[in-house]
Amino acid sequence: MKMSKAIEDFRKYVSVTKAKGTQDYYKYYLDLLSDELGHLDSKDITNNTILNYIIRRKEFNSEVSNATLNKHITTLKTVLKYACNIELKFAKLKERKKIIPTISQKTYTRIFDYYKKHMKDSHNFRNYVFLKLLLDTGLRLSEITSIKIRDIDFDTNSIHIKVTKTDVDRYVCFTESTKKLLIKFVVTHDIKELLFFDFKTGSRLTTSTVESFIYRLKIKLKITENITPHKWRHTFATNFLNWGGDLETLRLLLGHSNLKTTQKYLHLSRNDIVSNYTTVMRDMD
Repeated sequence: MKMSKAIEDFRKYVSVTKAKGTQDYYKYYLDLLSDELGHLDSKDITNNTILNYIIRRKEFNSEVSNATLNKHITTLKTVLKYACNIELKFAKLKERKKIIPTISQKTYTRIFDYYKKHMKDSHNFRNYVFLKLLLDTGLRLSEITSIKIRDIDFDTNSIHIKVTKTDVDRYVCFTESTKKLLIKFVVTHDIKELLFFDFKTGSRLTTSTVESFIYRLKIKLKITENITPHKWRHTFATNFLNWGGDLETLRLLLGHSNLKTTQKYLHLSRNDIVSNYTTVMRDMD
């Protein structure tokens, strides 16, 4: 089977069985594989083929990380296994372990203080509730934009998340301060269906709409930190652990399939390291 055919077969499989976020993730890697290796026969793909593909990726972008290259490799191996029943044994490249960047408390407090002063504007009010809920829950964009009013239980401060990356329902929780905002937002806009929607079209918020309002906010407040939607997820996870939460609960809240994925949040911030070091070494100076 030609690789182009194998890639298209896998693309169809993903479109039927995976959530939109996963489909979007695969699209970039599948498109590149199709351009680079689509003309080859699947049975001719070897470890040497992968090595040459990696070399070309590095030539195209000398700054490309091993983590990104591993995504290319994993996608290729997955396509071959699904469409051709071929299993290539090519080990992942060694990845550099980075501290996951988060949004500082100073920055998100500043953002919320700004929104509190501009809640009369419907868009600012919506965006305030959106980011507050994002920080409370660590939801993915596709998950938070799919929330419907009937999914929210205000008695238990929880939300039933039905649109998930893993296709496994789960529950997330929110704080009392966010509950008050949510109720006010729902009542003010007489919301009956989708919690977050485009006020002009009435349709679900798109990824580009969310990214756009966050970018405008960043410019407006002259924020130098990265405050992309996924950074709010990272910030929630890190805060949860720093404030005494356990890994298994965090895994369930984030919707991770295994604990290993969640363990990447077990890191200390620079301030934590300095504080701990000072406490331990204070009596030795």
